[in-house]
Amino acid sequence: MNTAVALPADIKDVSVAVRASNQARALEACLASLLDQTIGTDRLEIIGVDDGSTDESGSVLARAAHQYPSFVRIGQVSHGLSPAAARNWALSQVRGRYVIFLEATDRLVPDALQRMVAAADANEADVVLGKLESSGRHTVPTAMFRKNQAHTDAYSSRVYWSLTPDKLFRTSLLQRRGLVFPTDMPIGDEQVFTAGAFMGADSVSVVGDATCVVKGPAPAQRATLPDQVALASRMLALVASQLPEGPRRDRLQARHLEVELGRATAQALLSTADPAERDQTLWAAAEVLRAQAAPGALALLPRMVAVRFALLAQGRFAEAQQIAAFEADKDRPVVRKTVENGRVFTTLPFFRDPQVGLPDELFDITGDMTVSQQLQKARWDGPMLLLDGYAFFEQLSTKERATRVVLRERTSGAQETHAVTARRDDTLVNAKGKPRAMGRFSARVNLAQTSSGWPLPPGTWDLYLSVSFEGVTQEVRLGTRRAADLDTTARMPVRISDAPGTQGLELAATPYYAEDGGLTLEVVQRAPLPGRA
Repeated sequence: MNTAVALPADIKDVSVAVRASNQARALEACLASLLDQTIGTDRLEIIGVDDGSTDESGSVLARAAHQYPSFVRIGQVSHGLSPAAARNWALSQVRGRYVIFLEATDRLVPDALQRMVAAADANEADVVLGKLESSGRHTVPTAMFRKNQAHTDAYSSRVYWSLTPDKLFRTSLLQRRGLVFPTDMPIGDEQVFTAGAFMGADSVSVVGDATCVVKGPAPAQRATLPDQVALASRMLALVASQLPEGPRRDRLQARHLEVELGRATAQALLSTADPAERDQTLWAAAEVLRAQAAPGALALLPRMVAVRFALLAQGRFAEAQQIAAFEADKDRPVVRKTVENGRVFTTLPFFRDPQVGLPDELFDITGDMTVSQQLQKARWDGPMLLLDGYAFFEQLSTKERATRVVLRERTSGAQETHAVTARRDDTLVNAKGKPRAMGRFSARVNLAQTSSGWPLPPGTWDLYLSVSFEGVTQEVRLGTRRAADLDTTARMPVRISDAPGTQGLELAATPYYAEDGGLTLEVVQRAPLPGRA
């Protein structure tokens, strides 16, 4: 079945903008990959732009335009401060419903555009990310491509960590938002453009199950460390201008603090090449941190980066250099943890150093504690629900256990807690192979008698584990991770008891796994089944 959208003759499904700057040899391979697209040349247009090349790039584009005049158009601009002018010229020529921007060193796999356009149309997405693959030793981002995502955004996934323009953009979004590539930036014009599209998009899709774009090495740019700090400052300001204060702004700003500002300051602190550039970078970074870095964004950073930034903001460059060297040392000893009053702190350099006076909150990693858990058995013994499994913190021992099973009614928020019994299992280990022997549990949840002495009342009761070791507690949904052999077959309701105060009725519970995968009990009041009265 042909699912292509019917369009007027002068409107294409997708425009592919290709910028070439002294990359004639790679350009031929890039153009060949576009001509080989399964979407068909009747549905695409190629806009090639020569960005001030002195090699044969212009001739390669001219030959393509002469050979395929119906769908290849070309232009030339003088090379400017950045690739922005070339990209903007291509953008001005776009006639497709969607547009993707490539460098001459990039290639598309044969079905890339077909898959990306199909995702955009099916999901009404304004931006579609196609999985990236490196053509050589250079790295490309991968975290956002672990699976297909029909509907996501920059705030609930990792898509914002890829700000190159090799994505499918809905042209009407770019026009509506007035998005262009800024021409006054020596580096980062593509970040401003792509970030603006992400923040303006109603929906973002990801094609993550197969490679779409094979990325060549990034064009060489002379980016000074002060340029990188200036880019971080500009991106922080852009995000602040587009989003109100709150978690969404914090998340995007944290990305720019960690990536652009983090890299620039680490390089400056560890480099001895140019003392003047180093000092300029560090003082500029300190001002950015003092004036633009919100506490919420700083709290999302890796703790080593957060400590380094706190020292820089105070003008403690010597101490910041020490923590940067500590970060870079691949042979450094394992950093110990301190657990106090239910909080976990990483004892990095300068933790509780009275000469520096950094606050404990800067070293708090309680929120980074991760629970490994699995429900392995769930069965009935009369009105007693018997549960077996394991639950432990990856980063903490299994001493001082205080784990509980929690039943919480979905509407009222009423809850019941039940103690668990630890069972020693010396084969139980965390992801690094360290023993978590007391992480296995068994629980007997008596639905006929709650803490009030009455049976569990009617309602929808979700089950949780309140996992607690060494005084640190975290709640997780019970059943979202379960053994492969756990019987999840739908069951008949289980009688709990007579209904209190209602003659001739009884309470019954039906277990099932909810949409989130967690175990849930639906408790109802009903007339007894025949033969039970």
